[in-house]
Amino acid sequence: MKKNLSTLLHLLCVLAAAALVGACATLSGGRVITFSQADMARLLEQHGPFERRLLEVLDVRVQRPTVRLLNLTDRLNSTFDVTATERLSRNTLRGRMDVDYGLRYDAEEKAIRMTDVRVNSLQLNDVAAEKRAGTRNLAELIAEHLLEDTVLYRFKPTDLRSAEGRGLKPSDVKVTSRGVEVTLAPLGR
Repeated sequence: MKKNLSTLLHLLCVLAAAALVGACATLSGGRVITFSQADMARLLEQHGPFERRLLEVLDVRVQRPTVRLLNLTDRLNSTFDVTATERLSRNTLRGRMDVDYGLRYDAEEKAIRMTDVRVNSLQLNDVAAEKRAGTRNLAELIAEHLLEDTVLYRFKPTDLRSAEGRGLKPSDVKVTSRGVEVTLAPLGR
């Protein structure tokens, strides 16, 4: 019995030492927070609908996003429902817009933001073929004024205090096949 107790205590000490070494290696090497594709879709949906008056002529609303990871280019792809209402005639156009964008960490605002929004297409219902060329300009205005630099996630002060208590802070944002990964780097970096 005494020998079994001694062996058990020795085994517990070895396991505790291994866990301590493992914890130190994990902390010094940094950590990663991962937002899944579904998480990103929810975050984008929570920040919408995006609404803005453009050129004092159109009231534009962008909503119901989808999100797809483009890990090979470190970007995301989203499609949105678009509604554009001309203010004088109250004529409304509806359609879908497809965009790609990068992400960046804004250290001052403690937030993840959309960046470098690129329009792939804007397809509006009931627009004559000869007028479709102008939809590209509308799409660029929408992307520039409604989506560029949009905050998708703002870290809570309690999250940051917890990370800082471990000597870490958010830094790089990268799109991978697992999702959007935010690296927690050492505070000195």
